[in-house]
Amino acid sequence: MAPVSKATHLALQTAKAKVMEEERPDNTFLTTVATKPAVGLVEPLHKSEKDIRTYVQKKREVFLVHMACDNKREEAVRLDAVAKAKEDALAFSQQTLEEDAKKFEDYLQERISKASNATKDSEKHAKNKQDKVQKIKSLKQQIAAVHSDTGKLKEARVECERLKHFLEKLTPPEWKEEQKQKKEERKKDRAERWKKERLAPILEQLAMEEERISEKFAQEEAEVAENLRKKSKKSRRREDEEELLQKQRERDLRKKRIQKKREEEERKIDAEYVEVSSEEEPELFFKEPQQLMDTFTDLEELNLFLIQSSQAFRATEQEEDEMRNNFQTMKMDMGQKVQQLKDQIKQLEQSIKQEKRRGQELRQSHAEKASTAAQDKKLSDLAMKVHDVYKRCELARDQQQPDTLQMLGAIESRIEELIQGLDEAYQQDEELVMRLEWQKERDRRERVRENRLREQSEKQEDRLKQSLQRSQKPVFKKAGKQVMYRSPPLRQERKIVEDTTDDEAHAKDHKVFDLYIDRKSGLPHTDAPTEEARRAEGAPSPKSQTKSSLSENSDVR
Repeated sequence: MAPVSKATHLALQTAKAKVMEEERPDNTFLTTVATKPAVGLVEPLHKSEKDIRTYVQKKREVFLVHMACDNKREEAVRLDAVAKAKEDALAFSQQTLEEDAKKFEDYLQERISKASNATKDSEKHAKNKQDKVQKIKSLKQQIAAVHSDTGKLKEARVECERLKHFLEKLTPPEWKEEQKQKKEERKKDRAERWKKERLAPILEQLAMEEERISEKFAQEEAEVAENLRKKSKKSRRREDEEELLQKQRERDLRKKRIQKKREEEERKIDAEYVEVSSEEEPELFFKEPQQLMDTFTDLEELNLFLIQSSQAFRATEQEEDEMRNNFQTMKMDMGQKVQQLKDQIKQLEQSIKQEKRRGQELRQSHAEKASTAAQDKKLSDLAMKVHDVYKRCELARDQQQPDTLQMLGAIESRIEELIQGLDEAYQQDEELVMRLEWQKERDRRERVRENRLREQSEKQEDRLKQSLQRSQKPVFKKAGKQVMYRSPPLRQERKIVEDTTDDEAHAKDHKVFDLYIDRKSGLPHTDAPTEEARRAEGAPSPKSQTKSSLSENSDVR
C-alpha cells in the first residue's frame, strides 16, 4: 500500500486532537465525581431539595458527556477506518494506473512495430504489383501478337477454303463419287474393327464354355459306351442307350443356347455402336498445277463455244425484239383504228335510235292528227268546262258567245283582280281577312264532316240491310261429320308490282286542271288516264318488278 502524504496525516491528527479537547470533562467533575464517587453520591443527599435536583442534573450531564465521548470515539474509529480504506483505494488506483501506463506503452510499441511491418509489407506488395503489371503488359503484348497471328491464319484459312471450294467445283463428279465410296468403306472397316474388338472377349468366353461342355459330354459318352460294353443284358443296355441319346440332346440344346447368346451379343453391340466421323478430309483431285491449267484450257474452249453461241442467240434475240416492237406498234395502230370504228358504230347506232324515235313521234303525231273526231270531242268538253267556270265567275253578261280562249283570258283576268283585291283587303284589315279565311276553312271542314257522316250512315244502312237479309234466310243445319281443317300446301305466286308514279301524277293533274300532259310523249290529254287509254296510245309499258312470295291458303277438305 502506498504511504499517506504528510499533509493528510497532519490534518487527521489536528482533527483528532480537537475532538478530544471538546470531549474532555472539567476539573470539578474530575475532582469531585471521578476521584470521590462515594462522597459525591452521598453528600448531596444531606442537602436541600434544590441540591438534589442539581445533583441529578449533573449526573445526567455526566451521562450525556460519557455517551458523547463514546459516540465521538466510535466516530474517530470509523473515520480511521474510512481514511485507511481511502488510503487502500488510493494505493490500488495508483497501482492500476501504473499497470495501465505500462500496458499503454506496450500497446504503443506493438502498434509502432505493426505499422513498421505494414509499411514494409506495403512496399513489398507495391513492388510485387509493379512486377505483375509488367508481366501483364508483356502477356498482353504476347496475346496481341497471338491474335494477329490468329487473324492472319484465319484469313489464310478462309482463302484456302475458298480455293478448296473452287477446286471442288472443278473436280469431276466421278472423282467425288469415288471418294465418297472410299469414305463409306472406311466407315464400314472402322465399324467392323470396333465390333470385333468388343466381341473378341465375349466370343472367347463363349468358345471356352462350348469347349468345356463338349469335353464334359465326351467324357460322359465315353463312360456310357464303356458301360454298354461291360453290360450284357438287353434291358440295361437299352437304358444306357436312351441315357446316351438324352445327353446328346442336352449337348445340342446347350450349343443352341450358346449360339443364341452369341447372336444376342452381336445385336447388342450393333445397337451400341455410334457412328463417328473421322474428320478426315477427302483427297483432292488436283495434285499438280498442270492439271488445273489443263482444266482451265478445256473450260476456255468450252466458254469460247458458249460465247459464240450466245452471240448468235443475242442476234436472234435482237431480231425477235425488233419483230416484237413492230408487232406492238402495229397492234397499237390497229387497236386505235378498231376503237375509231367502234366509236363510229356507236355514233351511227345512236343516230339510228334518234331517227327511229323521231319517226315514232311523227307517226304518233300523225295518228293524233288523223283522229280529229276524238280531238274535237275533247275540245268541246274542255270548252263546256271553261264556259261553266266562266258563268260561275259571273262574266257572262253580254249576249255574245265568246270563244274558249277569250273565256280563259277573262277568267285569268278575273282571278288576278280577285287576288289583287284580296291583297288590298289584307293590307287594310288583316284580322277581317284572317277571320273570313278561318270561316271558309271551317265551312269546308263542316262540309267534309257532313259528307263523311253521310257516307258512314249510308254504309251503316247497307250493313243493316245485309244483316236483315241474312237473318231472313233459312237456317242451314250442319249434318254429318265435322269438317276437319288441314294446312294448305305452299304455293308460289308471282306478284307484279308496276311503277304507277306517272299515272298517279297524270290523275292528279287531270283532277285539278281537267287535263294532263303525258310525260313520255309530251302531248296534252283531256280524258282521265286509264290503262286502256295508255295501251291504245301505244305508250311503252311501265317498268315492273317481279317478286316471289309464299302465300298460305286455307282449304277445307
